[in-house]
Amino acid sequence: MTILEIRWHGRGGHGAITAAQLLAEAAYLFENKYSTASPSFGAERRGAPIMASTRISDNVIYRRSQIINPDVVVVLDETLLNDVNVVEGLKPNGIVIINSKKSPKEFDLGPFKVYTIDITSIAEDLKLHSAGYLVLNTPVLGAVVKILDITSLDNIKKIIQHKFPHDKGLNALAAERTYAITNLE
Repeated sequence: MTILEIRWHGRGGHGAITAAQLLAEAAYLFENKYSTASPSFGAERRGAPIMASTRISDNVIYRRSQIINPDVVVVLDETLLNDVNVVEGLKPNGIVIINSKKSPKEFDLGPFKVYTIDITSIAEDLKLHSAGYLVLNTPVLGAVVKILDITSLDNIKKIIQHKFPHDKGLNALAAERTYAITNLE
């Protein structure tokens, strides 16, 4: 494996930075991969667009810069598509994972493989909230690990449960439900 680069797009409060970190931790702890995760933000506030990055590799990762040409883009809030060119720099044959009720065919994002998963409904159903915001980061990890096959669902659930030990397993359940509904076609 060369370096797999994932760029996360979300809004402040949705947990994109935490999702990037959790995926990097799972790859490192359970798959013996090298990984990094980093945020990219300035003076943003809750609700403002933010980005985060995850790099995963079989070899030591020396790059610490933001990801300009990702292999994968994860979009936690489809309204960001109106504000940000999320596919800017996405490599040919890149993958886009969008939290949306719409079908992939409803998005005109170019020659990329688009996956859509209704993460919001899962979070709402489980009443996953933090500081008044719907939690979208843990559910999206179920889709990411299924689509990218970076680590197992069990491993991502272990990382989630370690990070959120007092949530009665709801965040891990959200990842499991998202994994179950993610269509790979």
